[in-house]
Amino acid sequence: MFNVYLIGNGYVCDYITSLGSKKYKYIGLCRSQKNNCDKNIQVDILKDTSKLKGLINEDSYVVYLVPPQQSGAIDQVINNFLKHIQRREHIKKIIYISTSGVYGDKNDKEVDENSSLQPLTDRAKRRVSAEKQVIESNLNYTILRVPGIYGYGRLPINRIKQRLPLINLDICRHTNLIHAKDLAKIIVSSIENKNTINKVINVSDGSAIKSTQYYLHIYDALKKPYPEFIDYEAAEKLYDEKRKSFIKESRKLDTSLMNKIFPDIIEYKDVREGIKQSLKKE
Repeated sequence: MFNVYLIGNGYVCDYITSLGSKKYKYIGLCRSQKNNCDKNIQVDILKDTSKLKGLINEDSYVVYLVPPQQSGAIDQVINNFLKHIQRREHIKKIIYISTSGVYGDKNDKEVDENSSLQPLTDRAKRRVSAEKQVIESNLNYTILRVPGIYGYGRLPINRIKQRLPLINLDICRHTNLIHAKDLAKIIVSSIENKNTINKVINVSDGSAIKSTQYYLHIYDALKKPYPEFIDYEAAEKLYDEKRKSFIKESRKLDTSLMNKIFPDIIEYKDVREGIKQSLKKE
């Protein structure tokens, strides 16, 4: 039984541990105290470097899910992690959970893993920095470029309740999604999969969707009337900065490599089914 360190033991890790794999002992690291893993360690990677030094002392896998800090062009968090982890020979592989935002705006065009990286936001630039640090770490790695994650507790329910206007469907551009359970299954399947070693892989549910259509599916599932529809000019005045950064980017992820390595792994290919499952406990 191998140890699997879940660095950034948050939302997706709850799905990982709920899959019930008995092949691994999960050790979760998080700034807050949690009890979802076989062992849980409370640590701040930027501050508690002493806890990192003796952390890994036997053959283990690392799943890294910590987002970068809020400012700067370099991801200092993963830099600190890679710098202070000792006995790196015990790390059989690091699986880094990145974002499809590293591609930037492709104007609704399809992108594969060889497409150019043109991040528009500082947030995405820090992700490019993190990917580079992982690749140059001399560790075996897998980088998963992940789009919008949804699932139980991760639907935009407050936005629905506020009935915030949506971009007109006919002019709205595409986004990509993945259900948290499907992402968790891909992560676990990546751990010992030799076909993922030193690979960058796009992951999604396999179908691009207009962001407005995603919201409309949620309205339909909740049996709520639709809100007002607006154009991009009006959205620029109404939306907050984070939301505006999302609507300025569009792309369609090519998941051919994912499908080759993990055939039939996606359970929620239809986002409407994923939304329905996500609402069961809402």
